[in-house]
Amino acid sequence: MMKKLTAIMCTALALLATPAFAQKAPIDPAADKAVRALLDSMNYRKLIKDSFAQMRATMPQMILGNATAVINANPRLTAAQKKTAIAAAEKKVPEVAARVQRVLEDPALAEEMIEEVVPLYASRFTVAEIEQIAAFHRSPVGAKMLSVMPQIMNESMLIGQKVINPRMVKIMQEAVPAGK
Repeated sequence: MMKKLTAIMCTALALLATPAFAQKAPIDPAADKAVRALLDSMNYRKLIKDSFAQMRATMPQMILGNATAVINANPRLTAAQKKTAIAAAEKKVPEVAARVQRVLEDPALAEEMIEEVVPLYASRFTVAEIEQIAAFHRSPVGAKMLSVMPQIMNESMLIGQKVINPRMVKIMQEAVPAGK
């Protein structure tokens, strides 16, 4: 049961947090330079750090919430079995959250993300568009948007969890039938 619970928690977390990665292709040097300037105008490294801090603050409750929902939605478990499984999940959450926190605290993570994000922006915007976006981010409204973005992202993730969780529970129940 613990192995299944750990697998379910990790899978749910991965599904909620997995970004779409840009394919590596040669980038026009002007576009590369413009995107990096855009990311600097966005204070992207700080944005990443602040977003991770917001995630860390809610990570244990997100993990436990997902695990609890899966357990409670399992019609094959008795009330006592659900209580036991939730207690086991509660004990496992700090370990899982600590592991996630160590990943988020890796100093190289932001730089790796930037290397993946540069081609993403370069493939969707022209150099002129990137420069216009950077100018917006340097404006007062753009700066405000950037300052509140970590909270908006965090709250959006919680909303997404609330909306998606019932669907995920059903999928997980079908994928991991009780008693196996």
